[in-house]
Amino acid sequence: MDVIAGLIVSTLELVVWLLWWAIFDALPAVFWFTALALLFAATLGKVTVEFPERRTRIGWTGLLQVKRPGEGKVILSPALGVIAGFVIWAVIVSAVIIVHAYQS
Repeated sequence: MDVIAGLIVSTLELVVWLLWWAIFDALPAVFWFTALALLFAATLGKVTVEFPERRTRIGWTGLLQVKRPGEGKVILSPALGVIAGFVIWAVIVSAVIIVHAYQS
């Protein structure tokens, strides 16, 4: 019985660790890459997500900033890229739910 209890505890620890990793490491990366690709493609290169020259951090998100260099494009900080990617995925998931709910 002790072996089975140990396996159950180890399995639960692994599941909790995988959930922690998915929520706090993998999802922000997915959101950032989504914003990087889709914002660049949708705006024909006028909006990009880039790392700033100076590295300053505010909390867990980093510095939220929008830059407008002389070339006429808008540069979002990585933290705003994560937020923009989250909004993009929220719109996609909401649209799928709405379409699925109204199919008859």
